[in-house]
Order: sequence, then C-alpha cells, then structure tokens
Amino acid sequence: MDNMNFDIKKLENKKSVWIYIGLFFLFILLLPHLAFIADHISLSSNEGWNAYLARRAMGLDHAPLYPPSEQMVFNNYPPSSFYVVGLFGWLLGDMIVAGRVISLLALVFCAWATGRIVLAWGGTRGGAWLAGLLVMLYCTVFYSDYVAMDDPQWLGQAVIMVGFMLLAGTGGQTGWSGAWRPFCAGFVMVAGLTFKHNILALPAAVFVWLLLTDRRHAVAWTGGCLVSLCLLGGLYYSCFGPDFIQGVFGHKRIFYAQGMLKGLGNVVGLGGMMVSCAFVPWLRLPHRSGLLLGLYLLLAVASAIVQRTGAGVSHNACFEALIAAALCAGLALSYLATAGGMVGRLRGRTRLVGMVGLNLLPVAVSLPAYLPYLYRSNVTIIVEQLGASNETIAAVRAIDGDVACETLALCYWAHKPVVMDFFNYSQHVAVTHDAQALEQAVDHHDIAAFVSNSRFDTQEDVWEFPNLWRIIRARYPHVRLQGAAYIVTP
Repeated sequence: MDNMNFDIKKLENKKSVWIYIGLFFLFILLLPHLAFIADHISLSSNEGWNAYLARRAMGLDHAPLYPPSEQMVFNNYPPSSFYVVGLFGWLLGDMIVAGRVISLLALVFCAWATGRIVLAWGGTRGGAWLAGLLVMLYCTVFYSDYVAMDDPQWLGQAVIMVGFMLLAGTGGQTGWSGAWRPFCAGFVMVAGLTFKHNILALPAAVFVWLLLTDRRHAVAWTGGCLVSLCLLGGLYYSCFGPDFIQGVFGHKRIFYAQGMLKGLGNVVGLGGMMVSCAFVPWLRLPHRSGLLLGLYLLLAVASAIVQRTGAGVSHNACFEALIAAALCAGLALSYLATAGGMVGRLRGRTRLVGMVGLNLLPVAVSLPAYLPYLYRSNVTIIVEQLGASNETIAAVRAIDGDVACETLALCYWAHKPVVMDFFNYSQHVAVTHDAQALEQAVDHHDIAAFVSNSRFDTQEDVWEFPNLWRIIRARYPHVRLQGAAYIVTP
C-alpha cells in the first residue's frame, strides 16, 4: 500500500512538472503579444473596422451601426460585440486596445472552459490541464494573428462555451433531471451567435445529440434558443431595422473553391489531437456525451473547411475544431492515466506518453523556428514599424478633409471618420460590378487622400484591391511614401 501511494505521488509530481513547463512556454509565447498590446501597430485591417463600429454603438460617431448598402462602409457582424468592446473602450479611451484585451481574456477563458468540461465529463485534472494548454499553445503558435487582436471571434466563442459548460454540468451540477439547464444553454448559445455568427458547429451538434438521446431536453434546448432568438433578434431589429438583416445576412462575398485546401491544411495540423478520438468509445462518458463530442468534432472540421472558401476568412474558422480536438485529447489522457496495466499490446503508461507526445508534436516541431521569428519580428516592430506607423498616423491627422485608409486603424488613431471599408467594398464591387459610390467620390474629390499599405511597384500597380485602385488612380495620380504607408492624393 505504501509503495502504491508513493507511485501515485510520484506520478502526480511528474504531471505537475510538465504542467509548469507548458505554462512557462505559454508565457514565452504570450509575452510579445502582451508587450505591444497598447501600441499603435495594426495587427489586422479588422481592428480599425471593429473600433469604428464600437464607437458607433456607443454613439460616439454620428453614423448608423448598420449603414445603408449604397455607402462604402459595411457591417456584416452581429452587434453584441460592439457594445461590449465599445463600453470598455469608452472607459479605456481606445477601442482597439479594449478589443485586444477582451479578445485575449476570452481566449484564456475558452481554454479554461475546455478544461472544466473535461472535468465535468469525468476526466482527470491532468487531462483538464492538457486540454486547456493545447488550446492556448496551438493558438499562440499556429493562429497567433488572433492572439490579442481586436476581433470578436474569441469573445463569441467564449459566450458559447458558457452555454457548453451549462450543458455539461460544470460547477458540481450533477443532476440531469431538470430541463432548466438545456434551456439556459440554448439561450446562451444563441446569444453567443449575436457576437459572431459563424460559430455553428457546437449548437448544431447539441441539437442533433439531444434529438438522438433525450427528446424532452431537446425541446427545452430548442425553447431556450427560440426565446433568445426572439428577444435579441427582435431587440436588434427594432433598433436597426432592415439594414441589420441586410448587413449580416445579405453581405456580398466571393468564394474560392481552393480555399478548401487551406481548411484541410488547418485540419491536418490538428491531426495529432484527433487521434485521441479513438479512445472516446472506451471512456463511457455520462449521458452519451461521447456522441456529442464526436458530432462536435465532425461538424467543426467540416465548418472549418467550408468557411475557408470565403474571401477574407482566416484561422478563426478553425477555433471550434481546435477546442473539440483538445477535449478529445484531455479525455484520452484521463483514460490512459487511470486505466493502468496493459491497453492493447502496450502498457498504459507507454500509450500515455505516446499520446501526449503526438498532441504536442506539431508545437514542438514548430517552436525552434517560430520562437526566433516571433521575437525577431517584435524587435522589428520596436526598431522600425512602430516609428513608421506613428509617422503615418501623424501625416494622416494633418490632412485637411476625409481620408480613406486600407488599414482602418491608421485613420482611427489619426481621429479621422471612416469613409470607406476597402475589403468589404471591394467584395461588393467584385460581386455586383457597381462602383458608383467610389466613382462619384473620386470625381468630386470628396476624399482628400487614400492611404495604402500595399507596395506601389509603379504608379499604376498595387498588390491589393486592384478593382478599387484603378478607379482611384484615374483621379488621384500623386503618391508619396510616408512612414509605413503610401498616401495617394489628387
């Protein structure tokens, strides 16, 4: 008995050591993102766009949150995130910094919630730690552009994870007889879709799972979804009218079939964790939760592949697949850690080490190249980009009149109103072949200058948005490099 207690303590100590090692590497990966979270360096064209819309939600800009379709500014996102970020940004004084902080906290919450769900389904603390660390490590290495970026994807995912936790019965709620929990879970998940409307795999998996396992709870969950949809949908429609529906559901976008290859590449990168699915049938999870987990992973993978066909859709399409795969990994580790003895022809501990190594292999292989790149790029930000970006912002601020920026954060920090959304307007023009609004603006010189982060190889050729720049350059021939961008004037 004493030897058995000694072995258990020894195993727990080893787990603690590996957890501390994982947390150390996670801190090293997060440090550069934390160091520049308040700097005026745009991480994405989405940052300035979200900031402007957050200002509109707070009434700080006298413009509608959902503009009419004939304008050159579009809003194809649901409204909830703009109010959350807008309120925090109003208190903080910078919408972009507020969005970055909220996004980072939401990512950490999603990792924590993943671990809590592992525990709720009977997993071990080691399995819960592994699941949460995998979410953070994979995100910081492979999806680092969305770490501490002003974008509502992780915030919406965090709200939906609250619904998932309610459904899984975290926090010691073990009874399954009442219908209140699936009702509340459905309500919260639909509320999460009002932050970001592409997080569909988990709600769809829950609906199918409940239909197959518990019709009464399926009715309760559907009722919660409908109540949330009627309350929030009705509220937002009463506030914004048809422009809300047209903006979110009628948005013009080009789709490329070859984008599926990017989605497949992202999914293959999660393959090590997906091997853990082989252990799910042995886990005997409560309430047939293994079926829910399998459905979630399957639909999340399919969703990632399909969403990547859309122009402008990036790694955010893969977050659900990452969380589902991390759940499988955490539960598989829990099974192997508690099974003991032989599992098939191999000892349980051998499979345990092999499974953890397989989960961490992509990260371990990438770290030797990624870490130097991460810190070298941040040194470049300090030495070159930050000063150049501030120079561009100062130049834009000094221009008399409206300015249209490809990177909207530059115009936001220069305290200029938003007059053009390059990406969404280019999609609109490509689909409808209607560029009348831009043509009128350049003909009448309504916009004082355009700012491009593309490289002008000649005065006629640019790398991005050629359908828009051909129209602009016909009336705006002068180009000068100012800091980090080119300023184009009549």
